[in-house]
Amino acid sequence: MGSVSSFDRMLRRPRRAQRLRSLLRPPTRPGLGAVVRRYFGFLLLAGCVGAIALANLWREAATAAVPPAEWVQVRAIDGDTLTAQHMGKPQRIRLAGIDAPELRQTCRDTNGRDWSCGAAARMRLAALVAKGWMSCTPQGEDRYGRLLATCSSGDVADIGAALVRDGYAVNYSRYTSDYAAAEHEARVARRGVWQGAFDNPEEWRHAKRR
Repeated sequence: MGSVSSFDRMLRRPRRAQRLRSLLRPPTRPGLGAVVRRYFGFLLLAGCVGAIALANLWREAATAAVPPAEWVQVRAIDGDTLTAQHMGKPQRIRLAGIDAPELRQTCRDTNGRDWSCGAAARMRLAALVAKGWMSCTPQGEDRYGRLLATCSSGDVADIGAALVRDGYAVNYSRYTSDYAAAEHEARVARRGVWQGAFDNPEEWRHAKRR
């Protein structure tokens, strides 16, 4: 009987033989199912992120293609009142929180000469609403049945604030102080009606009624 090699003796020992066979066995590649199971969480997360990104892109495209509100045929009646079509119905809009000179009202310039500040206010409002699609946030109705609203147009976030800041309207202090800072800015810079002297639009209306 020949001598038993050391390698054979190692194989006869169960634990060492098992470890040795595992070392000698060629490596196996994991199957597709194992890979999917291993990276399922990552794949799911990536899919969710992609779906959210696509939804945001679709929402932005839809917003860019559709106007923020269906206000069409917008026209300035005077310095703080608009008329427009909304959902096929005519609507008068009174810009909330501001008061502009009346259409036939005149003011005085730096030299004491009269100028048509009411007509100028209407022209300025017409220019602001012409900047793009108009969107309005309703705030109720006034006693004349007009819609009280804060409106934006194009890159003008608040048409009322722009009018006050440019000096073509004043903060309607009897109802709000929202535009007091804009009025102060116009007064200091002597813009619009603040370049000279003028009657407060509300006082001018009361005087005309008397």
